[in-house]
Amino acid sequence: MFRLLFQFIGIGLCSILFGFAFNDFLIPHKLTSGGVTGIAFFIHHFLNVNTGWIVLIMNIPLFILGLKYLGKRFISLTIFSVIVLSFSMKFIPIHAISNDILLSSIIGGALYGIGVGLIIRMGGSTGGTDIVSLILSSKKNLQVGFLNICMNLLVVGFSGLIFGWNITLYTIIAIYVAGRAVDMVYTTQTKLTLTIVTDKYQELSDALIHLHARGITITDAEGAYTHKPKKVLTTVITKFELNETKHTIKTIDPQAFVNIMQTLEVMGRFRKN
Repeated sequence: MFRLLFQFIGIGLCSILFGFAFNDFLIPHKLTSGGVTGIAFFIHHFLNVNTGWIVLIMNIPLFILGLKYLGKRFISLTIFSVIVLSFSMKFIPIHAISNDILLSSIIGGALYGIGVGLIIRMGGSTGGTDIVSLILSSKKNLQVGFLNICMNLLVVGFSGLIFGWNITLYTIIAIYVAGRAVDMVYTTQTKLTLTIVTDKYQELSDALIHLHARGITITDAEGAYTHKPKKVLTTVITKFELNETKHTIKTIDPQAFVNIMQTLEVMGRFRKN
């Protein structure tokens, strides 16, 4: 219950940060983010309809898609995020904090990306292309931020035709910065391989299996200096799980030698959640 309350509070604050980034950095300079929010901005520009309500309406079919592939809890948190985002975009005044369009595209993109990444990390999303990206990421093992960048290129093309290619180039900067910020914050898709040399291999392997419910390979080895028999544990985790894993290892065997390497790709069965 406490965890769920923490998720709702955190997602609500990040959704407000998202709205702030748009209304105070991106929209005043006619910079879009792509996806549903970008389309909503176009509609707002031509019909003067508030972007918050447009975002909410356009997300309804995507909620249904997410419910099928990502679960009820995810959709509940996503709906809450979109509602808070819609109200924040409605009530936060559209006002340029900086007149520098380049600075606004970088800061706005970074704040937008951090907000989205934290929301996804806490189990929800801001709707729109985030839902499609998460579904594709779970099936194709691709990075969420990278997928968002690819899907936003179409909206960027329309932006260039409507507002001119000069502004579109700044939009591309904002989208790229946002995508990198998402991948920096949301680290579940980044895999790490751990090689652990330990004397307490049984206790440590049991603890790690209980912690992550993932397989561990135990290999016989011998120390080149001491010529004493050793056991080497090899496992793959996500970067998001690293701190908890390091704490477990230090608690059980402070003398363990641990080598941590970033993994390019994992094939076969790998528990993602």
